[in-house]
Amino acid sequence: MEGTESKKTLVEIAYEKIRNKICDFELYPGQDVSDFTLCKELGMSRTPVRQALVQLEHDGLVKNAGVGKSYQVSEITEEEIADIFEAREAVEVSSLRLAMDRGITREELESLERINLNMEQQNEAGNIKLQFRFDQGFHNCLVLIGGNKRMRHFYETLVVQLNRMRVLSYLESSYQKKAYNDHRAVLEQIRRDNKEEAAKALSHHLRTSKRDYCNLIQNKVSLDAYGILRLLMRENTGA
Repeated sequence: MEGTESKKTLVEIAYEKIRNKICDFELYPGQDVSDFTLCKELGMSRTPVRQALVQLEHDGLVKNAGVGKSYQVSEITEEEIADIFEAREAVEVSSLRLAMDRGITREELESLERINLNMEQQNEAGNIKLQFRFDQGFHNCLVLIGGNKRMRHFYETLVVQLNRMRVLSYLESSYQKKAYNDHRAVLEQIRRDNKEEAAKALSHHLRTSKRDYCNLIQNKVSLDAYGILRLLMRENTGA
C-alpha cells in the first residue's frame, strides 16, 4: 500500500502535468477532460488524477462538466479577466505601497531591474516561456517585498490562472514590449522614491493590460488561435 507521502507526490505530479497541458493550450478552453483519458496519457492511476482535477477546479482552470462528463477546461472570459486583474491591482499596488513605506532596498530594486531586463532579452530572443516567467517574476517580486504574508498567499492563487492568460498575449506581440516598458515606468518612480506616482504607474499598467486582454478575447481568440498557441508553446525551447 502506498503511504500518504507517496500519494501526495503522485497528486502533485498529476496536478503539474495537467496544469501545464492547460496553460500550454494542449487542452484548450471549453474542451471536455476525461480522467480516464488523462490516466492513459500520464500513465497513472485514477485516484491521483481525480484529486489533481479537484485541485485544478479549485484553482479555476477546470469545472465539473456534469454526470458522466468528468471535467471541462474553463473558458477565458472578459468577466474572468476583469476579476483577476482587479484582484491583482488590489494586491500589487498595496504591496508596492507597503514596500515603499518600509523603504525598498538597493538590492530589491536591482532585483526588479534585473528581472525586467531578462524579460526584455528573452522577448527579443523569442523565448516565449522564459519571457512569460520573467514577466510574472517581476510582479511576484513586487508582492514579495511588500512583506504581507496573507496578501502573498492570496496572490499565489491568482498566478495559476495568470500563467494561462498571459500566453494569450502572444497573439499580439506588441503587448510584451508594452509590459516591460510599463515596468520601467514603475521602476523609475521607485528610484525617485515617489510612492504615489509609482502606485499610479502600476495601476495604469494593470488596467491597460486588462483592457488589452479583453480586446484579445473579443477579437482574436478562436479555436484556430488556441491551436497556434499550442504549437508555439510546444515548439518553444525556453522552458
